[in-house]
Amino acid sequence: KEKNLRVVLEYPGSIEPEKYALEEEDQDEYNPITDLMRTAEFIYDCYLTPEEQKLLGNQSHGIMRNLTKYRNRRNGAGFAQAIKEFNRVMRQLKADGVLAKNAKDMCHPNYDLACHILFQVYSRTVARQADALNNYQAFSNNVYGEINPILVKDFITKTGVNSRSVFMDLGCGIGNVVLQVAAQTGCEAYGIEIMETPCKFAKRQLKEYAARMKAWRLPTGKIHFRHGDFLDVAANDLYSTLKRSDVLLVNNYAFDAATNQALAQLFLDLKEGTKIISLKSFVPKHHKINQRTLNMPESILRVEEFEYYSEAVSWTNNGGQYYIGTVDRSRLAPYFEEMYGR
Repeated sequence: KEKNLRVVLEYPGSIEPEKYALEEEDQDEYNPITDLMRTAEFIYDCYLTPEEQKLLGNQSHGIMRNLTKYRNRRNGAGFAQAIKEFNRVMRQLKADGVLAKNAKDMCHPNYDLACHILFQVYSRTVARQADALNNYQAFSNNVYGEINPILVKDFITKTGVNSRSVFMDLGCGIGNVVLQVAAQTGCEAYGIEIMETPCKFAKRQLKEYAARMKAWRLPTGKIHFRHGDFLDVAANDLYSTLKRSDVLLVNNYAFDAATNQALAQLFLDLKEGTKIISLKSFVPKHHKINQRTLNMPESILRVEEFEYYSEAVSWTNNGGQYYIGTVDRSRLAPYFEEMYGR
């Protein structure tokens, strides 16, 4: 392995190639050669038709084979030459308009590509300062924890978020969920976070994310982060957004009862059909609709319970439950008819 060897990699977008330092391969947190290899493989798998892939070969022969072979042999000169050949093909495909057309046809990245892009974002903005995220008061409402990508993927599927949706994460941390949902769906996405450090990282990630998505020639979605208290959305110019939201996420696993109750009051202003994802249900199991509870927020929510499995969240390796409450005021109609007549 040659010392101080650097290579550049062509991306699908019309940007300057990205520089990679090959001598950093042994770092634990971020391995640039692994990043480069995965990037090349995602371009090959996601941006090229089988006919176009023939220009790069496969894992048995050609440029893709040489990338793997010289990486495994730790042959810097051979690896750098394989990258040059990869870049030559990429430049030709860009010049011919092939990558622009294929990116447009793809529209949004699949789950695996989205995860790779978000890993690139995180490793360049947060990873080396991640210890700063541990400065919170234990057992408080501000305990920091992240929902992992595999569970976010499930949220997207279960709630049907799409490019026309408005998604809001109340307590968004460093913004990973907001970025993933926007990347995979192209939706309008908002995050609000009360703690200064995670919110600062969220905004930093957003800037890097915008550059990354441009490099991959993909739409970013419309994304905003706010530093503030989600219980005071009006002060953060998010009240009108809340009212038109299609999907809300509240990672309320560590919230106390008073915070959950205050949050539930906000749900009274949500439009019909809005879905609320939470780690604790906002509706007690034995809640019943009657004249006394008609005006409670719990009475407008139809709740479904789902399971998540190991490694779905950052604070435990165990599985657990999450809940999707759907705003459904039609459930109240029979009770109002009984009280006031037809």
